[in-house]
Amino acid sequence: MRLTIHHRTQYQYENAPTHMVQLLRLTPRDDAHQRVIDWKIVTPGRQTVFRDAFQNLNHTHVVHTPQSTLEIEVNGVVEMQRLIEGELREEEGVPPIAYLCPTDLTQGSPALDALAPQVLAQGLTRPVDALMLAAAICRDVAYRSGQTDVNSTAAEAFAQGAGVCQDHAHVMIAACRSLGVAARYVSGYVDPGSSRAAASHAWVDVWLFSRWISVDVTNGVFASDGHCRLAVGRDYLDACPIRGVRDGGREEQLEVTVSVGTTFQQ
Repeated sequence: MRLTIHHRTQYQYENAPTHMVQLLRLTPRDDAHQRVIDWKIVTPGRQTVFRDAFQNLNHTHVVHTPQSTLEIEVNGVVEMQRLIEGELREEEGVPPIAYLCPTDLTQGSPALDALAPQVLAQGLTRPVDALMLAAAICRDVAYRSGQTDVNSTAAEAFAQGAGVCQDHAHVMIAACRSLGVAARYVSGYVDPGSSRAAASHAWVDVWLFSRWISVDVTNGVFASDGHCRLAVGRDYLDACPIRGVRDGGREEQLEVTVSVGTTFQQ
C-alpha cells in the first residue's frame, strides 16, 4: 500500500518577525516496513539536514527576513508494508533503556502508576496486553480536543480525563515505564479512513521480548501499513514535527491542513 501525503502549515503574524529558526521532523523514517518513493519539503529558508540521536531525519531552516505570512509545505508518497501485531523489523539503534528515562511530559502520578497493575494482573508481557492497556487509557482519558496543549503532562491529562492522541501516547508511556517496560513516542501520519484522530497523529512503541511493538493508543489497534512514521523519541519534544524560535512577530495565528490518501499496488 502507498500513502500519498500533503501537509501544509501556515503562520500569520501581527508584525513580521525579524529572525526565525525552525527544526522540522517532517521526513518519514527509513524503517524496514516503509520506503519513501517521493518526498519534498518546501520552506522559505535555506535547509540543513542532519540525523539526531534517535536517528530521525531533521531539517533546519533559517529565515533572516521573514514576512508576516510564512508557509511550510510537504508532499510525498511512501510505500508501506503491513505489520503483524505491530512488530517492527528494526536495525540496531538507540538502546531501549534510553526510553525508560523519565521526562517532564511523561511523569506519572500515584493514580496513573496504579492503572497498569489494575488492568494487567500478570504484567505487560504480550502484545495483546499493550492493547488492553491502551483500551483502559482511552476509557479513562476521553478523546476531546481543546482540553490540553503541547505542554500538558501525562499526569495532567489523566487527572482531567480528556486529551488527544499526544496525551494518550504520554499516558501510555508513563504507564509502561511504571512497570519497568521501555516505551517511546512516535509522531507521524495515519490513514484517517478508520481513525478517530486527525491525519497528523501520535502513537507508541512498547519494548517486549527484545522487539518493538507499535500501538495506536487512540484507536486501540496495532500500528500497521496505515501509519507512516516521522520521528521517535522519549516524548513529544523529541519527536514533534515542527519546533522553533523567533524574534518578534507578536501574536501568531496557525493553520494546519493534512491529507493522507491510499493507493494499492497490483
